[in-house]
Amino acid sequence: MHAIDPGTTRGRTWVTVALLLGLFTTSFPSTILTIAVQPIAEDLHSLPSTVVWVTTAPLLAAAVCTPLFGRLGDLFGHRRVYLAGIVTAMVFALASALAWDATSLIAARTLSQAGAAATVPTAVALLFRVSPPRERVRASARIGAVTSGAAVIGVVVGGPLVDAVGWRAIFVGQVALCAIALTLSVLVTPADARDRARASLDVPGALALAVATLTLTLGINRLAVWGPTPLPIACLMVAPLAVWALVLVERRAASPLLPVRVLGSRNVRVITGATVLFGAGYMGNFVVTPLFLQGVLGVTAGVTSLLTVPRALSILLASPTAGRAGMRFGERRVALLSGAALTVALTVMAVGGWVASLVVVAIAIALSGYAQGHLNPSLLSAQSGAVDERDVGLAASLQQTGFQVGAVIGIGLFTALAGDATTAGPFALVFLLTAACSLVATVVLLRMRDPRRVVLPVAPDRIPDQIDA
Repeated sequence: MHAIDPGTTRGRTWVTVALLLGLFTTSFPSTILTIAVQPIAEDLHSLPSTVVWVTTAPLLAAAVCTPLFGRLGDLFGHRRVYLAGIVTAMVFALASALAWDATSLIAARTLSQAGAAATVPTAVALLFRVSPPRERVRASARIGAVTSGAAVIGVVVGGPLVDAVGWRAIFVGQVALCAIALTLSVLVTPADARDRARASLDVPGALALAVATLTLTLGINRLAVWGPTPLPIACLMVAPLAVWALVLVERRAASPLLPVRVLGSRNVRVITGATVLFGAGYMGNFVVTPLFLQGVLGVTAGVTSLLTVPRALSILLASPTAGRAGMRFGERRVALLSGAALTVALTVMAVGGWVASLVVVAIAIALSGYAQGHLNPSLLSAQSGAVDERDVGLAASLQQTGFQVGAVIGIGLFTALAGDATTAGPFALVFLLTAACSLVATVVLLRMRDPRRVVLPVAPDRIPDQIDA
């Protein structure tokens, strides 16, 4: 029995608050740790090159686990999987706070982020469940604002927070926030349907997808950093074999992890592919920009954090306008305009990098955040709205996984190209390449369609199915 009825406006507000708090608590530590690599290495008597896996390994875990948890939510209940994800993130956040060496910290952070990966697709499905069809793009905008804002806020406050309270206190704080989010979610989120069909999980498909995702992302990421060494070469040789095995398994599975009805949607294919490119361009730029500011322009870590504040604010400011724009003009038009705007912003940053202008780069940082704040919600809403209600979790997870895969690839590739540079030229080239990723992704989105909501005569407590136009 829930203390608040999620069918009322007040109930929907509480459900939204609970889910967004849960997303924030599982998202913000990832970028804080990018600022804290050096102090963590010193405290754990390790090397920065080892501690950097505190951020890389969780990204890989999220890319591998997100589609699996999205499908688990579709099969066994999104609320159940969402709550399990928060509990997992909370338990291993505590383990991160108690880590005694770099290996234990990397393991704890990876398992914590694997739990966090369960919260995004299930939160999308739960918010869509309580939101009227026309309000779902607004719900997507709120999710995008929280997840993107949490990442940027982590960078903004990371340095001062680590200096003030130490890196272990960050995870103690995460445990407390997770406990609050868990309690609130238990009280207000709608129960899973009791008549949900109990299909078995496609374990061979899950394993094949995990191997394909891991080997592809790890192979490209490490190839950019280490060059043609045995590990990345082996990963890239295994990846196509894993994809081939996945196709064979899914064709024969009684309850496939990636149903043909989902992959048959044009929006799912187009948006997932475009999101990989957007993830590579946006996150590659996101990580390389502080290196440029500190290594070329000579600004301090504190000033670098301050310069990212406009990006965080612009993402948050984009949330209400993104929802209204999507409802009025359609997700396709908003996505195309946002993709074009992101391309322009990253191109402006390339110009700022070439002339080593702090002002131009700062303006581009804010513009890129505003464009991304409009882009991700429209893509998430369009992809989730292109499938049947029973597949919303999987569709949302594929979009998020695409971004994560692109992020891992982009971060590895672009930091390898410019990470150690001390002149403006390599950074300007990288910024231009990130703009090229955004441009190609926007061209891909020309094949995207606006989802058409079809209201069917169903029971009042059910949400109408959504299909492609």
